[in-house]
Amino acid sequence: MGMNWRKHLVEALTLIVAAALCAGVSNALAGRERKLALKGNYPNALKVPTPVAATTSTEPPPATVTDTAMTIEPAPTTSSATRTTVAPVTTTTVAPTATTAIATTATAPRTTTQPALPTPAPATPAPAAAASTKQYPPHADKEYIEIGYDDVATLHARNALFLDARRTSIYEQGHIAGARTFSVWESDIDEKVNNFYSERSDPRQQLEPIVIYCSGGDCEDSHMLARKLWGLQFNNIWVYKDGFPDWEKRGGKISRGPQP
Repeated sequence: MGMNWRKHLVEALTLIVAAALCAGVSNALAGRERKLALKGNYPNALKVPTPVAATTSTEPPPATVTDTAMTIEPAPTTSSATRTTVAPVTTTTVAPTATTAIATTATAPRTTTQPALPTPAPATPAPAAAASTKQYPPHADKEYIEIGYDDVATLHARNALFLDARRTSIYEQGHIAGARTFSVWESDIDEKVNNFYSERSDPRQQLEPIVIYCSGGDCEDSHMLARKLWGLQFNNIWVYKDGFPDWEKRGGKISRGPQP
């Protein structure tokens, strides 16, 4: 009886360890993405997006870059002027007499003309940096286009909408100034996306550029959020491929706390 009891105990422990290993392997292979079920009309729902290859180019094909510069002409050099000074000339005449010598002093004016020193021309200021005229047109055939810091900074200066796809707790520690929190892994993401669609139901608003970012590198949260919005007819989405760490490293403006 003792041997049978020990044998059954070993078999039971073996089954428990095997079940734990199977659960760990299944959890490691499980996918992260969850599907979004939304009510309403989705014009892009049946489209097959063109695969987006990772590229270091920051310039979409239809964009046209035009650089303008402003040249400031130097002020004309002040013309030469003349300056007149009067120097006294002294003449002494001595007439000898038997008793005393009388000294007579006469002063005659003399006019001399000297050229005035030229007025130095003002230094020509360096030309002001020309504002970027690069355009960021809609791209209905692509879910998103990846861009780098220079394009992100340009869109930020133009007050484009920024969405932070990271978790709210990380967002509050520091985020791009003006960005709204849209974590794809939190339970209220569907509600936020629906409310956002209500805010921008006008088709003209849906063509305005939107920049989405997360932590860069292997982070896919920004791409997942971009796909959700593209499915709701938002056709002008740009993904900051290097994410918030790159923005912070380059000295971009940052806000902290729950507010944009």
